[in-house]
Amino acid sequence: MREHTQRGHGVDASLLAELTTWVAESGDGKFGMARPASAPQAASPKAVYFALALGTDPKPDAVSQKGLKLLLKTVEAEQTEKGSWACWPETRPPIFGNSDETLTALATLAVLPAAAAGDDAAKAARDKGIKWLAETKTDDDPQSIAVRLVLWKRLGRPAKEWQPLAQRIKERQNADGGWSQAKGMASDGWATGQALYALAHAGIKPNEPAIARAHAFLIKTQRKDGSWPMTSRPTTPGGKGSTSLIPITGAGSAWAVLGLVRSTSQAETGAAPDRGGK
Repeated sequence: MREHTQRGHGVDASLLAELTTWVAESGDGKFGMARPASAPQAASPKAVYFALALGTDPKPDAVSQKGLKLLLKTVEAEQTEKGSWACWPETRPPIFGNSDETLTALATLAVLPAAAAGDDAAKAARDKGIKWLAETKTDDDPQSIAVRLVLWKRLGRPAKEWQPLAQRIKERQNADGGWSQAKGMASDGWATGQALYALAHAGIKPNEPAIARAHAFLIKTQRKDGSWPMTSRPTTPGGKGSTSLIPITGAGSAWAVLGLVRSTSQAETGAAPDRGGK
């Protein structure tokens, strides 16, 4: 909704304000369970996602500022000595999952606004996260590629670092115009929206054939209630997906909207680095 308003589209302002306050007053985002032996520094994805949400507001009120500060304290504290953020084992992708690369790129994006505003702790976390990502070969997960591309573009990194990522995303487009979360899966709103969002950051114009095909896929597959159909993935290979599709449907539909908003505005593609660039 914030992306939508920043590009000149109308939304329910009262609902956006209500959601923002709810996120801001949600607490520090810490996951309460004891960390497993295999991941003693496993991070709290809720803190990362909620910090990302509040960080999109260019003019946060006092409640949002307080909430964001509390969430970022958790994010920064859970960064490993290496500079990465560690995933919990056996969690359900794509909202969670086992990619430290994806989580590290998301967490680094989350601290960018505070770092740009001069917060020393955020700057330190940002720099360590960037260093780890720059020195770590991508795991080639579609979400890792997309989020890393967004981060590199927002930081104004050299083209030689982000152009191969954009090319990799384009290579993975399916014949139906969409993208898949993982090999063997059908195209869906999450992967397609995320790909569109990342490619828009890379300057791929709305009138390019790949983007037009993706738009057609999302238009064709959107349900009457406004959502996109999603399939829940198992926590481990061979397992079963969740019996509740509410979380993945909401998240997947949000990514579809994010991708459409970014990729239909030619003025916004290929823009200068976002807040937080070095």
